[in-house]
Amino acid sequence: MDYYPQNSLYPAVDSERRQLTASGMLTLMRDHVWEIVVTTVVVLTLAVAYLLIATPIYSSDVVVRVDPPEPNALGLALQTQEALPPPAPSPVTEAAVMQSRAVLQPVIDQFRFDVSVKPHQVPVLGPIAEKFSTPGHPSAPWLGLKSYAWGGERVQIGSLDVPRELEEEKLTLVAGEHGAFELLNPSGELLVSGTVGTPVKQNGVSMLVKELAARPGTKFEVIRWNELDAVKNFQNSVKVGDKVKDSGLLQIQYRDKDPDKAAAVANALGQQYLNSAIASRQLNDTQTLEFINGELPRLLGDLRKSEEALKNYRANAQSMQPTNEAQAYLQGGLDLDKQIASLQLQRTQMLERYTEQSRWVQNIDQQLSQLKAAKAKFDTHFNGMPASERASVDLLRAQKVAETVYLGMVQKAQQLQVRRASTTGGAHILDQALTPHRPVMPQPMLVLGGGLILGLVSGVVMVFMRRHVLVGVTDPRFIERQMSVPVFGEILFSQQQSLLDRNTASTLRKSLPAAAAHGGPLMQKGAHDIQFNAGENNRILAARFPHDSSVEALRSVRTAMTRDLARARNNIMMIIGPTPSAGKSFVAANLAILHAEVGSRVVLIDADMRRGHLASLFNEANRGGLSEVLSERMPLRSALRATGIDGLTFLSCGVRPENPAALLMKPRFKEVLERLSTQFDLVIIDTPPFLAVTDASIIASDAGSSLLVLRSGMQSEEEIADTVKKVDRAEGRIAGAVFNGIPLRRSTKNYDYETNYASDYGEDDATRQAPHGA
Repeated sequence: MDYYPQNSLYPAVDSERRQLTASGMLTLMRDHVWEIVVTTVVVLTLAVAYLLIATPIYSSDVVVRVDPPEPNALGLALQTQEALPPPAPSPVTEAAVMQSRAVLQPVIDQFRFDVSVKPHQVPVLGPIAEKFSTPGHPSAPWLGLKSYAWGGERVQIGSLDVPRELEEEKLTLVAGEHGAFELLNPSGELLVSGTVGTPVKQNGVSMLVKELAARPGTKFEVIRWNELDAVKNFQNSVKVGDKVKDSGLLQIQYRDKDPDKAAAVANALGQQYLNSAIASRQLNDTQTLEFINGELPRLLGDLRKSEEALKNYRANAQSMQPTNEAQAYLQGGLDLDKQIASLQLQRTQMLERYTEQSRWVQNIDQQLSQLKAAKAKFDTHFNGMPASERASVDLLRAQKVAETVYLGMVQKAQQLQVRRASTTGGAHILDQALTPHRPVMPQPMLVLGGGLILGLVSGVVMVFMRRHVLVGVTDPRFIERQMSVPVFGEILFSQQQSLLDRNTASTLRKSLPAAAAHGGPLMQKGAHDIQFNAGENNRILAARFPHDSSVEALRSVRTAMTRDLARARNNIMMIIGPTPSAGKSFVAANLAILHAEVGSRVVLIDADMRRGHLASLFNEANRGGLSEVLSERMPLRSALRATGIDGLTFLSCGVRPENPAALLMKPRFKEVLERLSTQFDLVIIDTPPFLAVTDASIIASDAGSSLLVLRSGMQSEEEIADTVKKVDRAEGRIAGAVFNGIPLRRSTKNYDYETNYASDYGEDDATRQAPHGA
């Protein structure tokens, strides 16, 4: 019987089928609550499995403070901040420096991050076995797979250099006896062989294995990364950021599955950054010191010349002590000359790094112009001084300026020598990295919480997809609204029919072999003299459980059919379905019995000569049926079978013919239908799927009306629409539709009264009959 539960019936809440309101969505979720629960449990189980299998990752960090820069490399005060060279790098810039190759490469070389070693493991089982192992003590192989690693293996490669063509290729390291090893290329050819602790060089490959703890025969995947790719891979494991925003405190964080290694690498990164900063600062100090040492002889020469000029002038002019006006002129001009001299020296140093068009040199030039203008104005104020006294003051001022600049540069040179020997690089480590105790990944609460949410969302999405995307029509009112086909009935899934199917199938499996072996009646009886016991041998719901709710729904279909047959051109009713397993045979057999129970003479014809199985519902064989009648190998009278039910006659499909469509197109088929139409009150024809083969379209023109059987969630809109169009093209008429196979859900409350009423009716009926039976 074509009757299998697929999907539930949902109320139509919008003008379009694929739209749901909030209440409709809640109803949908309530109907499928167990599917959502099962999906959530499955996802949670996977999350727990991930927690058990995943390798824990530990994180360690070091905190570095970036010191504020010195205002001037020469130690000379300038008038405005604009004249300063570029300020020291900001913390954001320093964070980029910490992730530069200059800082990372020495750490990569120290810990050999340019070489990756991965043991060959059996998927799933390998990580599980590793959980129960002790590092440094290889576990015994599982399932006898000795070439795989099962936990506890340790490999440390001190160095590995390969030709460029072998970079980033998957090499295989095979452990041997007593610390021996072999390295194979991707083709399995030997590259090098040696022992732990001894450098080896063969075939252009040099290698040093410092440690190898593994069972003989265990294999490892070894990859020697290119320098650029090694840096990129390492950068993905290093995280640098502000400890506190804009505070100058930077955090270098590194993650690894080994907690000790995580701390060691973080400390190495911090120290390497300091070494790089110190080297950069020392380079700057060295360059500045070289500049000062180069300028000192010239400055000393200028000082000697100024002193000599002053001495000679005083000797020749027999100069006396300067007057108060001369003292004011000397002091004011001295300050201006010192600033001019400082700026000129600063400009000379700037020109070693920048061009004259740079804004730093131009800023100094602008200040020099301002100072020279101020000096010229100052000199104009003292134009009335005696020439001799003014010349003496000018020489004295030049000597003091030269002396001040020279002594300042000597002092700065001494400071740079001391700082270069004890420089800190402008940064220092506040917090060293410590060995972490707890892993940062995976986080059980986060994984389990995420698994719960993902499970719920996945369950809801799955139900929604099944309702709107992955399945066909589940709303009977869609058929009426879109196809203009009235729905005669909505048939719920029957547990009683499911039980009948299972019991009958079990009985047939046991009896068929014995009957065949002994020439039993099932295979040898004549079709015309088979007697049927309606109470015991058939598996038709209407005969065995007449008060089942599905049978009550079919009685509503019978009522609608009776009204429609009064308007039809004949009493031939064809049962059609778009695709297989829609439930045509179930509907046809039960409607035949229900029409017979009201006194109608009904003949049920199985016209599916390809895969018809109506005979099995009556516990009979197909042989001796419609195909034999149409091929004129058996008269119609002999093919009609009594069913044991008053008013119901059955015509099986017969032996499978080679071309069923050709038989149906013969005039003989129309003659058979006309004879049966005159002999019976109702002719019900069960047909093959309408879209699968052409048989049903041939019969459609001879039937007065057709009943379209649909399975909830099985046929798509397009399939239903195609069926309606093809029936119309075949000059057939669809009287109505039956929506079959609707599982009873929480939202289908409209059917509760029907189920309860049918149950109560059955009990009352049994109560009334009990005294008569007694």
